[in-house]
Amino acid sequence: MLSDNRKLKSINLSENDFSDAAAKCLAEALKNDFVVKELDLSYNCICDAGGEDLGVMLAENIGIEVLNLSWNHFLIRGNAALIAGLKVNATLKQLQLSNSGFGRPEVQLMAEVLQQNDTLVLLDLSINCVDDEAVRLLCQGLATNETLEVLKLSRNPITKIGAATLLRTVKNNMKSALEEIDISSVLVCETFVELLEETRVTRPALRFQYYILPSVTKNLLALGIFKKFFEEQNKSIMDFFQALDKEETMKVSTSAFRKAVKQLGWLVRKFDKNCTATIVYSQLTELS
Repeated sequence: MLSDNRKLKSINLSENDFSDAAAKCLAEALKNDFVVKELDLSYNCICDAGGEDLGVMLAENIGIEVLNLSWNHFLIRGNAALIAGLKVNATLKQLQLSNSGFGRPEVQLMAEVLQQNDTLVLLDLSINCVDDEAVRLLCQGLATNETLEVLKLSRNPITKIGAATLLRTVKNNMKSALEEIDISSVLVCETFVELLEETRVTRPALRFQYYILPSVTKNLLALGIFKKFFEEQNKSIMDFFQALDKEETMKVSTSAFRKAVKQLGWLVRKFDKNCTATIVYSQLTELS
């Protein structure tokens, strides 16, 4: 049927227990097809051999724009073949490889593709083995990519370090088209949220999905109020500490700070990270 296809544009064959043999048949039939735009083979039993056949198909096909291969049984050989096919493909816009055995080697290959690809707009690598180092490798491709709009990385072993690396890369690539990044399973910190707000000044449409503790949100809100208060008074943070430092020692006790800033005890921990019971406010010029 596919050898003489003129009308069928979307094929969903997910959850059919397809093996490598089935993948080979489909790959052969779709090599020269230019009518089918969407192909869903997710939740099957396709392994590396099938991945190699689909990779060859991807390299030769000039029609498919959406490809979902999530939840199959690929390892590095199958994934490498798929990425090799993507490298020369000129039509694919969306690629979903959730739970597909992606780790550092596969991510590095994908990063090389992203450096030159100008058609892919959505990449789903959620539920894989992408850790902070893999994120760093992926960012080598994101640093120059100008077309990718959506990146899904949820439920990977990424920490706040990888999240910050990803955000800094997007911020520094002024030509990046990324509008949505899903790291909703990653617990981020105050520094990440502050950097995100700074990035949104020039990238207002950027949407980051992440996880943050309610207490951190409260802290950030309090810091904003703290800064806004001094702006309204036409004063700086240095003015505040100098007013507390009667003896001009360039230090104030945390107890004095607590009295001056009621119910903002978390700021003490922020300014006195080493628990010395003093705040060297000469080192806080970045908040001035």
